[in-house]
Amino acid sequence: RDFMKTILVAINSKYVHTALGLRYVCEFCKTKDLDVTLIEETIQTPLLAVLAEITRAKPDFVGFSVHIWNKAYVYSLIELVRKVLPAAKIAVGGPEVAFEPERIFGEKSEIDFIVQGEGEICFAELLTALENSADKVPLHIAYRDKNGHVQINGGVTVVDDLAALVFPYPDLETIVAENKIVYYECTRGCPFQCSYCLSGISRSVRRRPLEKVLLDLERFMEARVPLVKFVDRTYNLDETYFLPIMHYLAMADTETTFHFEIKADLLSEKTLKFLETVPEGRFQFEIGVQSTHDATLKAIGREHNWEKLADNVERLLANDNIHLHLDLIAGLPYEGLQEFIKSFNDVYGLQPHMLQLGFLKVLQGTVMQSQAQEHGLLYMSEPPYEVVQTKYMAYEELRFLKVLEDVFENTYNTGKFKHVLAYLIKANGGTAFDFYRQLTEWWESRGLYPQGHNVRGVTKLLWEFTCDCYPEEKTNVKEILRFDVFISLPNWQPSWLGWKTAELNEQAMAFWRDKDEVCQYLPDYIFSTWRQIRKNYPIEAFDYNVYSGVAERSIFMADYSDGKCIVKPLVSKHLQNE
Repeated sequence: RDFMKTILVAINSKYVHTALGLRYVCEFCKTKDLDVTLIEETIQTPLLAVLAEITRAKPDFVGFSVHIWNKAYVYSLIELVRKVLPAAKIAVGGPEVAFEPERIFGEKSEIDFIVQGEGEICFAELLTALENSADKVPLHIAYRDKNGHVQINGGVTVVDDLAALVFPYPDLETIVAENKIVYYECTRGCPFQCSYCLSGISRSVRRRPLEKVLLDLERFMEARVPLVKFVDRTYNLDETYFLPIMHYLAMADTETTFHFEIKADLLSEKTLKFLETVPEGRFQFEIGVQSTHDATLKAIGREHNWEKLADNVERLLANDNIHLHLDLIAGLPYEGLQEFIKSFNDVYGLQPHMLQLGFLKVLQGTVMQSQAQEHGLLYMSEPPYEVVQTKYMAYEELRFLKVLEDVFENTYNTGKFKHVLAYLIKANGGTAFDFYRQLTEWWESRGLYPQGHNVRGVTKLLWEFTCDCYPEEKTNVKEILRFDVFISLPNWQPSWLGWKTAELNEQAMAFWRDKDEVCQYLPDYIFSTWRQIRKNYPIEAFDYNVYSGVAERSIFMADYSDGKCIVKPLVSKHLQNE
């Protein structure tokens, strides 16, 4: 046996990401005594720098994982590898190449092999066959035969026994030191057949044995991983499987946060009761609503019980211990602008911590791709294959929603402007979408799209918007905007917001010297320094009370002592409330 050196190349979209798929492949290959090394870089890394890293190892075989975010980059890299390493074999795998091998071989003649589906076992078999000079290519590896004809060779495969997979993070200490996100899966496959998604192609849901999952998660917690993101397509399918994992994580003594993608209408009363007890910040949930329009949900195979979903989300939000991220998709079949607006207002009404406005992507190999003509889908021919027009929504409407998405990301989804946005929506007199439409039109008129913006800049923009569009509300909005800054942007006091800190200074000092009164608000209070008091417990007066909704003088303390803000209204003989 001639040992062959293989390099696997993962090109992530961001530095904080990790390449779970290729990590599984790499570690599985090592169990078969194969010489395989993983390189992880990002699409921001110069091509020639990655090429230098690959060639330095003098590999006989180079494998690439191809995704929607890195296809163009990887294709350019493949061309370079073929030029400087003409004898090396090149393989690709991943969702961008696995389902239509004839097309991929046509796009990139430099490719020798295409791994179709979950590649741990079949890729290891391919490397073993090449090392042993075997003539037969293993199943599920597409290739060109000696006559140049494409051989599909078994089609798309899955790994039936997830117990065979090896822990994918041998470099866990480095991952933590570099503050990267750890991705993990305890199941593969999806029982749902969403027409825009590739995950349901394998209908069978396969589970990693519970005892192995718990051992893996224990390793993450011992290493103090900040965030573990489960990539299971629908985590909460089987309560007898997922609930013991959640119980284990909820009981653990850890600071690690765990992120799950769930289907909220499937949550049972038993699960909801349990979730009330979970420590704050331990779990995050991402919930794919996509639409609330029945005809759309039926067309995309995504039917859900909206009433139950909404009720369960409201219960989760009321607990105030789990961050909720809800998703919508614009450009779906049978959803025109008016239907999308209703979906937006329905989901916005729940007030999730984040509401992601996505746009339909017509992925290669999906049912949606085969239905593109039926629904009049016009979309980008290259990644990310995003829809720009449909039979139901004109280009101008989708383009406007694209700008609105940017505005929404810079305002609502920052979580910094909760009170002022609620006030302005009420002042608008229409629906939430009516307000964001107005804000988006103003945003565009000022040339603010597609510029980048930080939270401080957006604070000033919301004030300028108010002055232009709601001049009669300026007095109240300035107080409410200042309150939002007070609780979410500590120690930032722009002069244009009219801070009252200086005029309160003597009264505040008298309050802090009265230990009995201070302890009514901070039972464990111990004086340290005036500087720490100003930093951790700022006090400010407002002429509008955001909680009562009345223009009245109110004094608040923001408690930042444990790293998050707790707002406390102050009624003190030293701080005279009128």
